[in-house]
Amino acid sequence: MTLEQTIAAMLTENTGKHMLDSGGAYGRNWQRNAGASLEDWRARPSATLEIYMREYNGKLMADLSPCIDVFHLLTGGALELNEFCREFNKLPVDDWKGDFYGVSMRGSEWLEGRGFVAHGESFNTYNWASNHSQILQGEELVRESEWGEEKYLLLQIHGGCDARGGYTDAKLFKLAQHAELYNVLTEDCGFSAELPNIDTETPDIFTGATRDNLISLSWYGEWINQDGSPASDDELLQFATACGASLENSSVTIHGDAYLDF
Repeated sequence: MTLEQTIAAMLTENTGKHMLDSGGAYGRNWQRNAGASLEDWRARPSATLEIYMREYNGKLMADLSPCIDVFHLLTGGALELNEFCREFNKLPVDDWKGDFYGVSMRGSEWLEGRGFVAHGESFNTYNWASNHSQILQGEELVRESEWGEEKYLLLQIHGGCDARGGYTDAKLFKLAQHAELYNVLTEDCGFSAELPNIDTETPDIFTGATRDNLISLSWYGEWINQDGSPASDDELLQFATACGASLENSSVTIHGDAYLDF
């Protein structure tokens, strides 16, 4: 399978049902994703922004919540598949008794026999309240080759509802040249909107240039305005208003772009 096919298969993998998983009431990720084609995944925006407008102490406030689509994140160039990945990913997973999350004893022995060793601690993105469309869990591995140290990633995608269970079997991916684990887990993204009531047609009488009515925000762990400075509450409110949010229309979702270059 290609990288895109592998990720799409993980996103639709039936990760089962459990009494600790509240998906029976709210719908598990794998159930909501069922039936999605590769074209459906490609057509999804790489980033979305939920905007909530509220009033606090008589003042309008805007809360902005970005979300990175994991299909685009994981197929954006940081991960690759080579012969080791394809061979490992074809192994049957009859148990999760291996030395890594989501890996069978047979899979663990396969990795050890080919020189893969753990590099750093395992991670679960739920632990830092990440802005991804689904939780990711995994661990970085390294392997010595004739060209030097190669970096790999054992990765699971959360297909359940409750974060305590419902993960896919782990799949093996190679980190692309110059890529780091950060590039696989990045939450960086950006959004734009058009400011109303700005004349973009009439040229300036002195310069001949027309005015730009676009306002942009980027998320790098905090909101950054188009001048490269931390965005103020007033700028967040201005952006939210430009997107059509108001007290009467208090919840708005727009599309943007995940920053996946490295």
